Amino acid sequence: MKPVIAYYRASKTEQLNSIEVQRNQMRDFIKKYGDNYKLVAEYSEYHTGKDRKRIELAKAIKHCSEDNCTLAFTKIDRLSRLASQLLQIRDSGLNLICLDMPELNTLTFGIFATIAQHERELISSRTKAALAIVKKTKKLGNPNGWRDVQIKAQTTRKEARLIWLESNESDRAKGIINLLINNGIKSLNEIARNLNFQNIKTQRGGRWQANLVKKFLLDNGYSDYYSLKNKA
Repeated sequence: MKPVIAYYRASKTEQLNSIEVQRNQMRDFIKKYGDNYKLVAEYSEYHTGKDRKRIELAKAIKHCSEDNCTLAFTKIDRLSRLASQLLQIRDSGLNLICLDMPELNTLTFGIFATIAQHERELISSRTKAALAIVKKTKKLGNPNGWRDVQIKAQTTRKEARLIWLESNESDRAKGIINLLINNGIKSLNEIARNLNFQNIKTQRGGRWQANLVKKFLLDNGYSDYYSLKNKA
């Protein structure tokens, strides 16, 4: 029965359960081939695959060398995305097991090491290209940029409010409010209750509250507004 040391790696941007997924895959493999392999240790870390300075990988390799164990990993790019580092591991003489490529040998390892680095370079190129597009389409660092957005949003809200105040729904609300005030009903809450009873919607399509009635009265210039009492 061959002793196996497992190594798991995930980048800092991956989901937190990525290491656990790799661990489960490894244990399923050991369980399936329990007559041939025995898991004796596990090493894991969250680190980018293009960085050579990975403490847990170094520990795993050292452990394998000292105790004549096989280094196991789920995918070749979990070891590294640098072809030179992968080839160095291959040439160290360690026995290796890659779960998604059980037929891995000296030749195929070299081929996939090159592919792993190529994928890393593609990711880097795509990231740089995306940043370049962002810089062209957005005014990065423009101190007036956010202010301009705020002013535009405020203008849009004001225009929408004015349009609604001239709508049929707004006219219905004003008619009911006039009727209530003429009959001595000056409670904001009572006005809101009556507007809701008549199924008249607010500007946003919701139910009336005292504060919305107050704003509506102010927007429509009710001269007697300040005599209204906000009570139930």
